[in-house]
Amino acid sequence: MKDWNFQVNTSPEEISKKLESSLGDRNRFVFKTSREKIDSIKFKIRKRLLLAFEVNVQNNIIVNGRILRREPNTATNVKISFTHHPLAKLLMYGHVILGLGLLAGIIFEINRSSYAYLVVGILLITGILTGMHLKSNFNKNVEDYKKLIGEILEPKTLK
Repeated sequence: MKDWNFQVNTSPEEISKKLESSLGDRNRFVFKTSREKIDSIKFKIRKRLLLAFEVNVQNNIIVNGRILRREPNTATNVKISFTHHPLAKLLMYGHVILGLGLLAGIIFEINRSSYAYLVVGILLITGILTGMHLKSNFNKNVEDYKKLIGEILEPKTLK
């Protein structure tokens, strides 16, 4: 999870409208908003995955954000956090847990064949490589989202 905070000189409603008009249905983006208080809006942006196996090759980050304005005539604070898609985590941890479960079966002498060792190795390596792939693409995808949101909102200060 990564966080990004910045300020914009427009109202929360205008920011929400800009994001929704720019990201609404363009490029398979899903944009949802909900109003918490008078000057507070929560939003969520994610890219729609059409097929489950696209988790490895597509931009699989969920962007959670909050737009806050404390006082009138002041800058609006935008707080954004980036997280992995749950299916990506399920894919990675599923392979590792299944491989470790089969490894435990081999250790407890339930199955001692050479094919069991091969299956365990393949599952563990697949889980580890998937995790490494997701982590390496995470930072690149976060920077892409920052650039996209920055072009839409034109932030005053970046942190």
